[in-house]
Amino acid sequence: MNKKAFLKAYQTINQLAEREKKVINEPEPYESALYKSAEDEALIKEYHFAKFQKNLAQAQSHPDLQSLVNKEDWSEEDTQKLLAMLR
Repeated sequence: MNKKAFLKAYQTINQLAEREKKVINEPEPYESALYKSAEDEALIKEYHFAKFQKNLAQAQSHPDLQSLVNKEDWSEEDTQKLLAMLR
């Protein structure tokens, strides 16, 4: 192997190593139509889950709502009362 071929082989190896470093250092692009990044998605989902937990706790501790849920026969007034509570 002559000197030029030897040096060219080292240059090629160095270029490949540099490309691999760039690929490793660059974050993967996040592909979603709704969220900007994976962190945003996680934060928004966590927020909505916390909001759901709060609403669930409020609904379970509301005495009027519990009496309506446990009622056997519902009238039109009961339905309207339930809708008003859920708003």
